[in-house]
Amino acid sequence: MSHPLEHREVPAASGDILLKGAGYGIRMIFPETGSEDKLLSDLEKLFGEASLLSGNLGVVFDFQGRKVSRYFIQKLLSDFIWSRKMKILSWISLDGETLDDLRSMGVATGEPVPERSGKKEKTSGNALFLPRSLRSGQRVEHEGDVLVIGHVNDGAEVFASGSICVWGKLKGLAHAGLDGGEDHTVVAGLFEAKQVRIGGKVSSSLGSSMEWWGKPVIITLENNSLVVRELKL
Repeated sequence: MSHPLEHREVPAASGDILLKGAGYGIRMIFPETGSEDKLLSDLEKLFGEASLLSGNLGVVFDFQGRKVSRYFIQKLLSDFIWSRKMKILSWISLDGETLDDLRSMGVATGEPVPERSGKKEKTSGNALFLPRSLRSGQRVEHEGDVLVIGHVNDGAEVFASGSICVWGKLKGLAHAGLDGGEDHTVVAGLFEAKQVRIGGKVSSSLGSSMEWWGKPVIITLENNSLVVRELKL
């Protein structure tokens, strides 16, 4: 049975922070701009006004591409999470340094994995739909397929246990089959990446001399070799 908050967005009275209902509870989406002091002040108001944050609802913190300091994370833990006994399911960030800091603190990161009842089956997880471009220094890691409606720029990274599809330019690193699976693919609307990985296989040096450079491609792993084919759209 779906949670009653599923697909329901709750505008935060404090302005930039958005509460979005999901099957697991609430997703708290932080803006990518603005000072951390302002966010902490907004959170104080938000927790005083949003009764949805009380009770046993699961909460996911989504920082998007914002770079968050360790001080801000510690303030969230001490002033909001621990004191209110919040049920935090996961922390999400596209910023590589922030993601590393979160992991060093031992918190769960990435999209929350839905609980399943009954017989356990092997699964690659749910697909992650990302309606934005990724800039240098941003990183996405997901258990499942990843669909990027935008560009993956040079210096950005996408890691997925499933397949990866980039509708725009792929110039950064794409690693599909992160858990070792070799039956996954990488698809790009315009390919300009210097390296691609599927499973444990890494592409050799790539460059503009390739006949499919700058064109739509699909990359698969066949007979222990990465094969690139131009897509005729």
